[in-house]
Amino acid sequence: MSHIKNLTIHQFRGLRDLSLHSLGQINMLVGVNNSGKTSVLEAISTYCRPLDPLQWLTRGRDLKGDRQYLVSRLKWLFPALPPNQQNGDGKIDVYQVQTHISGDGSFPVIDSRAIYRELTGVWESGEHKSGLDFDQISLDATRRNADLELVATIFNPQQHQEKQECSEHFQLWENGRLLTRSQVLSPKKVLHQDLASGNLMLPVEIVTPLDHWIENLQVGLLSEAILQRFKPEVIKLLQVIDSGIVGLEILDNQGIGSGLYIDHKQLGLAPLSICGNAVRRLLLYALTLAKVRGGVLLIDELETSIHTDALGGVFSWLVQWCSKMDVQLFATTQSLEAVDAMLDATSEDVDLVLYRLRPEESQTKLIRLDRETLCIIREELGQEVRR
Repeated sequence: MSHIKNLTIHQFRGLRDLSLHSLGQINMLVGVNNSGKTSVLEAISTYCRPLDPLQWLTRGRDLKGDRQYLVSRLKWLFPALPPNQQNGDGKIDVYQVQTHISGDGSFPVIDSRAIYRELTGVWESGEHKSGLDFDQISLDATRRNADLELVATIFNPQQHQEKQECSEHFQLWENGRLLTRSQVLSPKKVLHQDLASGNLMLPVEIVTPLDHWIENLQVGLLSEAILQRFKPEVIKLLQVIDSGIVGLEILDNQGIGSGLYIDHKQLGLAPLSICGNAVRRLLLYALTLAKVRGGVLLIDELETSIHTDALGGVFSWLVQWCSKMDVQLFATTQSLEAVDAMLDATSEDVDLVLYRLRPEESQTKLIRLDRETLCIIREELGQEVRR
């Protein structure tokens, strides 16, 4: 059974009542620009870790270090906020909106909601001593405050349990710190066991079109892959692009920190920085796949930096190892060549599904194509499937 078999995005950014039913192990999302493909990946990511605030705060790694805009980046993931609402004394502006996603599968979370409230208030000196410091702040100053309540409902019919709800409550001050305000677990005894076993945290990672430039990210991932004895398979994937690559090492970079080096037949040991985007991109695919074993891998713009001639070999590797590692893949693409290459890389026994998103006036519509239907449309009729 798939980790996620059916998923409905009731509210998330610009998406409304979008249902992805009968998901496969390999799922491709196509559609015109601004059709919501990336938003679907974001929604899946938050659904897989419904009580983890970092799934909301680390969207877009290129902005991770800009603490001043944490509240703005969090707000960006929610539907459009309603007009200003004021509290009783008329002095504090309060905004409230929520996301809502439901689904089923082997992952026991069946409903996930995030309630976002924003207000303007004063951070007073001496308050909120506990929490995660994001930056040094100026106390006794007026700041925006984001209040985030995360709620998850779980149901596991195999354990003959009733539906159970749990929630986490966080506060984020602009240019300040993240605070855990409260934790609600009901019934506490059962849910503590579920949390301890990781049932509310399905391994998940998003690969964005720019992530392969972050070498520090890949150093840590390679360490994990080595511990899993997965490095030989990583090298095999890199050899699809450059057959001269025979090794991959983490070496101290002249005392200024560890860096990645390739062992090359012609070049010897050389820093990863000399490699093209394709090698960097495939390295990130392989290392992230190892990290989410037994979970979900999300790739935005699957074909990024990969030459058309190499797509077949790359996708064959991905399909093979997603199956071996029990990883469910969701990938967006704008390339018809990528769709055709994925068809060629899969066989009849591979559960491949393509979803075409089409924005309309009131909401985004979705068309589902299984592998058999996709083969007929592309190989026999030669028709377009992206729009």
